[in-house]
Amino acid sequence: MERVKEWMKLHAVLVIVLLCGAVLFGRMALTAREARNIQGVVVEIRAGEDGSLASFVLERDGVRTGVIMTENTRAWSRESASGQSRRLLQEEIQIDAEVSAWCVPFRTRLKTTAGRITAYRAKSVDIVGSLERNTLTLRDGTAVDVLSSDSGFRWIYYLPDGTELLRVRAPGGDPMSGVADGDEAFGTLSEKARKKILAYYAEQKPLYDEREELEKCYAEWRELGENYSAGYIQQNVWLRAYNEKVLYFETLAALPGGGNADISLGVAFDRESGEKLDFRHVFAVPEEEVCRRLAGWIYDESLWAEMAEVLRKH
Repeated sequence: MERVKEWMKLHAVLVIVLLCGAVLFGRMALTAREARNIQGVVVEIRAGEDGSLASFVLERDGVRTGVIMTENTRAWSRESASGQSRRLLQEEIQIDAEVSAWCVPFRTRLKTTAGRITAYRAKSVDIVGSLERNTLTLRDGTAVDVLSSDSGFRWIYYLPDGTELLRVRAPGGDPMSGVADGDEAFGTLSEKARKKILAYYAEQKPLYDEREELEKCYAEWRELGENYSAGYIQQNVWLRAYNEKVLYFETLAALPGGGNADISLGVAFDRESGEKLDFRHVFAVPEEEVCRRLAGWIYDESLWAEMAEVLRKH
């Protein structure tokens, strides 16, 4: 009988432990699932009684969210990789700074100049960019703000009301960044050849006119209104093919307007010297035959002659 009672007590303790563990696990899973990463531009800052940074308000897509600093909040500037104190961070967090805050998932309320808003306590804060207002003016006199960011797209163009017009990623000028078999291809090159190729792409200019693309996006926004989706520009260099003598690269610029708006430029390099090759030198047939085959699908004689002339000049 005593053993039965002891067993029942042990069973009850085990049930309680398991229940507590289930509740704790459920709470941890809930926390992980609802953890908040809040990113936006700082529109309001509040200091505590001791003068240190107490909270700030981030705005993104017209929505404002409060971020509350605590003694345990870790913070980083754009230049620093080490955590900073709240007092040091206060000097860096200014109006129009772009901030990414990783926050605990539990909501609270924060009093601001515009009323009480939803807020979260920050576990870490990272300054990732800044918004420069009235950076440039469009043809019709409309001012445009530019958000420079380190979180993927390098520049984002906004209208004064917060409408996002265009995202631009910095051109990827290093062919190694977009190479599938780059290690194999580049690993056998001489140092001289490698430097030649990298130097060529370091000096390569964008294949597009960024200002003109911005004007096109603005015109499309005026036409579509709320149905407008922000455009983007991205340019990268890819190693498309290679053999024992030649490396073939393609620079591809994706522009606003869908798949038909891409611009492509192919370049061939001598694998031994790294010198850029004239396109005619990569063919095994005479120049006239190259022109005939490349322009062979054109039946208009004047257009054929014009294309052949362009091929001869390039």
